[in-house]
Amino acid sequence: MARLLTLAAAGLLMVGTATAAPVKYSFDQSHTVVSFGWNHLGFSNPSARLTDFTGGVAIDETDLTQSVVQLDFRVVDIDPGHGEFFKHLMSEDFFNAKQYPTGKFISTSITKSGNNSFTVVGDLTLHGQTHPVTLNATLNKQGKHPFADKYVIGFDATGTLKRSQWGLDKYVPAVSDEITLEITTELTKPAQ
Repeated sequence: MARLLTLAAAGLLMVGTATAAPVKYSFDQSHTVVSFGWNHLGFSNPSARLTDFTGGVAIDETDLTQSVVQLDFRVVDIDPGHGEFFKHLMSEDFFNAKQYPTGKFISTSITKSGNNSFTVVGDLTLHGQTHPVTLNATLNKQGKHPFADKYVIGFDATGTLKRSQWGLDKYVPAVSDEITLEITTELTKPAQ
């Protein structure tokens, strides 16, 4: 989940136009996928995805390292693709959605790591705890959308985290502690 938020921040850092104030880009949810995966008892590597979220990226187009990404989500918007498993994930064994219904990611630093790549560090709040997460983001493309009158930035991001840091340690190590994050997103600049 966190990885989706972090990826958005990294892609936006590549914007090269100059303006005086940060510009808030919005997530295009129809072209954004935030997913996370784990190993299940050594037998399989299932994944789940975040189906709904709010937030965006405030891009400082004169100093990209001052940009900020924020993503807010409800835990019940995590979809593992199976109803009974969803109920188990929402239970006290895992997310405890009744007591901790929301999550949040907000970037704390963005640094350039290559021509089209960035390291995005941010705080992920989940299950009542906040810990840092690092994402490796790649700018895919930026420019005018070919079918619509809008400016778009697209990027991918990946990262890993240990779920036990957030108190989500049920069945570790049989079910992996390490969670992989994968995000692909398009962000849209507001019309001017």
